Amino acid sequence: MTALLAQTRRPRAQHRSGSALLPLPATVWVLVVFAVPTVILLASSFLTYDGVRVGGPVTAENYAALFRDAYFWSVLWDTVWMSIVVGAVCTSAGLLLAYFIVRSGSRWRSLVLLVVVSPLVSSVVVRTYGWLVLLQDDGLFNQVLVWTGAIRDPIAFIGSRGGVIAGLVHVLLPFAVFTAVSSVQSVDPVLERASRDLGAGPVRTFFRVTLPLIRPGLISGFMLTFAISLGAYATAAVLGGGRVQTLATLVRDRMVVSLEWGQAAAIAVVLLVVSVGTVLALLWAGQRSRTEV
Repeated sequence: MTALLAQTRRPRAQHRSGSALLPLPATVWVLVVFAVPTVILLASSFLTYDGVRVGGPVTAENYAALFRDAYFWSVLWDTVWMSIVVGAVCTSAGLLLAYFIVRSGSRWRSLVLLVVVSPLVSSVVVRTYGWLVLLQDDGLFNQVLVWTGAIRDPIAFIGSRGGVIAGLVHVLLPFAVFTAVSSVQSVDPVLERASRDLGAGPVRTFFRVTLPLIRPGLISGFMLTFAISLGAYATAAVLGGGRVQTLATLVRDRMVVSLEWGQAAAIAVVLLVVSVGTVLALLWAGQRSRTEV
């Protein structure tokens, strides 16, 4: 009897030990690709560099010089508000497209879904250079505006914040659409029909029934597009034309142009803190919206 009990306990213990090891590969992967580089980046921000070599003691002067720099604060503000605009536009447009894809019985929804997915087929650089061709002074957009008489002289889209925002919206819109599609699909159409049967119109049904149910998904879509656009480099560098600076392009300039590696690391840390802080705040808001629903 004792031997039988020992045999039954042994597989259970082995199963528990095997289950405990399941998260190990993911944990090691996160440590290797995120935690270790983050620690190295944080340590680099407190070092004094002579060119590309460490040339001095540990110091907080990199942050002090950064926070005294009015230009840095203007770049930080531009980066944050452009990311907010990109997130808001992507979330709003993504909701409209998701509603059409999920709720519409139109034969065009497959084509709309294909158009939404198409930006993911090519790389970010290829898509950005496509926008460069469209937005330059003799590009398609300016030619159409001049031909229709809307403008007399071409608009300088390249090197403007509007051009950067347009490129980022095109790149990030699929993420917002897919997030919104999953949220809209989770809402039972019976609830919307019941609201209309009780006398509520389409607008009131959307704001009183549908929107509270899909709000967590919309917050997730905004969080995703905001965080990605906050650190986007290629689109800002190409469509900004060197005249629109973001934190990502500023990091590159401090590393490659002025060789201020310590300040570049400090800027990257600030970018990481802003991104993580915003994501945590939105996660908290999304959790509250779930509990309210």
